[in-house]
Amino acid sequence: MILSASEALHGAAALLGGLPHLRFVHKQVTTEDTAVRFLGRLARRGERQVLAVCPTQAVGDQFTAAFPDLPAVVRAFAVDDGRRLTDAERNGGRTAFDIPTGEAAVCLVGGWWPYKDIGVIDAALPLLKDPLHLVVTGIQLDEAMLARWRDLPNVRLHTMSGPVNEAVLRLVYAAADAALVTRRPGVGKESGLVMDAARLGVPLVVSDHDPGLTARLSGRPWALTFTASAPDALAEALHSVIRQPPERPGPEAPHLLGMRSATGQADFLTRTFTSLRTKEYRC
Repeated sequence: MILSASEALHGAAALLGGLPHLRFVHKQVTTEDTAVRFLGRLARRGERQVLAVCPTQAVGDQFTAAFPDLPAVVRAFAVDDGRRLTDAERNGGRTAFDIPTGEAAVCLVGGWWPYKDIGVIDAALPLLKDPLHLVVTGIQLDEAMLARWRDLPNVRLHTMSGPVNEAVLRLVYAAADAALVTRRPGVGKESGLVMDAARLGVPLVVSDHDPGLTARLSGRPWALTFTASAPDALAEALHSVIRQPPERPGPEAPHLLGMRSATGQADFLTRTFTSLRTKEYRC
């Protein structure tokens, strides 16, 4: 059994499920109160049937600190489907959002959740000295903030609220010279947006919130990193995109970020699960 799961009560889940299983632990945020710790102790023997799969080293380190006796491995959750954006899609994306050739565009994708630092974007956009198209799509958007951005002299805002299907999402990425990813310092969970950009072949403007991710991106001409929560640094990165759009990441980019093909991921999970069932796995 393979679960995308909570980061607590691992043993209890194993005992209730009755089968060994792998648990993808996407982040480590649960505060274990007395009741949860008590339930965890009661189900401790069930942890022998569990292997946690953490998508980043930061999550792995946090998990190991919280559960030092529970086996865990680090493995990216996202997979590379090999379907990079085509030139036709890039032209179609520009046309769909009415972005003229030669004008810079950045996309901001996904819900505005608390771990994302949308405030730094709000503070950086008024600092722009040259025009920039900003394509925004997702849920939980702040309409008042969007109204402010729409009134800025150097922002050309294009919005598409609500969940969108894969075809529309590809158009959004295709329209952009770079994808913008901003998170609060210390957030170490896997970024699906970073993974999307890598697999689709879209350059990145990304905050340095996760030292592990920043190290992987260091020196890559398709990734512009800026100091997390620093509006001046973000504005400078956006000016860089306006002056000269970054080159696109090559087909090796997904592997650089730890992504594997769907077949490779399935093979890893199958082998790991088999080892767990036969008790051959050792931390």
